[in-house]
Amino acid sequence: MIIESTDWKPDYNQTPRRIVCAALKKGDRIITGARHFDKVMRSQILVSEGLTFWKSGVYQGFIDQFGDFLDREEAWKIADSMGQIIDRVSNDGTLYSENLY
Repeated sequence: MIIESTDWKPDYNQTPRRIVCAALKKGDRIITGARHFDKVMRSQILVSEGLTFWKSGVYQGFIDQFGDFLDREEAWKIADSMGQIIDRVSNDGTLYSENLY
């Protein structure tokens, strides 16, 4: 079955959310990478709207396995509750890629 609507939402009670990768969000655009501004994310910046577009007004965060964007604080709560925090490299409550791997 092909899901055509972007309004589809998973049942988070059946499948708990997990943090999957770093993400940048501006407006309705989201780009992802293993870490913020890694080579994969930078290549997406270049082939999308370009560096000028992504230089300001950008939110740094993460996406879950459903592709939903979460800011660093929301992502921390999920990663912490799922036991994904393996290294405490910053103040608790704000997630960084380095907390995960």
